[in-house]
Amino acid sequence: MIPSKQIDASRHILIKSDKKNLPQASVLYSYLLSRHKKVSCCADEADKKFSFLPWFEKIRVNCSSSADLEIDANIEIMDLYNFLQESDVKINAKMATALYAGFLLRYKNFLSDDVNGTVFAALGQLITFGAEHKLCVTHLCKNTPLRHIRLKAILFEKCLLKENAKVASVSIDDADLLRSGVSMEEATEAAKELLDIVHVEAVELVKSDENIIKIIKDV
Repeated sequence: MIPSKQIDASRHILIKSDKKNLPQASVLYSYLLSRHKKVSCCADEADKKFSFLPWFEKIRVNCSSSADLEIDANIEIMDLYNFLQESDVKINAKMATALYAGFLLRYKNFLSDDVNGTVFAALGQLITFGAEHKLCVTHLCKNTPLRHIRLKAILFEKCLLKENAKVASVSIDDADLLRSGVSMEEATEAAKELLDIVHVEAVELVKSDENIIKIIKDV
């Protein structure tokens, strides 16, 4: 997962991330600084909702070409937490906050079906280490862009229940995306909320070009 021996032998390390793994990238940034390494971080998109994360301002779109080691931030958050614990790394407040944000995302605001006692035990430790719970919740759960609210109104208005209410089907087109100001990726993410409708086990998102995206409830 994390190449400790290669880190020891490297002077400049590049962290590569996507917008979903920015909490892990933040943790790795702090960890590598604690190892007295020069660190760079690049991501395909730096979503502003993560602006509260430590080192967010260090993220660049263009990756440094001078690094002698690259680390992918696509790491399961629990694995990253366990690595730090097993490596006897002193988790400071910055690392704890970034880890907490990662857990919040991974376990869907702690409503995911696979949340268990191990997760809550880790969260308790992170709070002890200085994780800022309110900061993470405010930025990741409460700060909703207006375009997302507009999109949700469209999705719920157009939602039809099929197959004895087990399938929520929504048909959208480019005009809907334009009217709400969102991308198809954002629409797919928002459509997952339709899984919260009673009896619904799957969501069928139908685009006007006849592409169908099927979203299945986690079990």
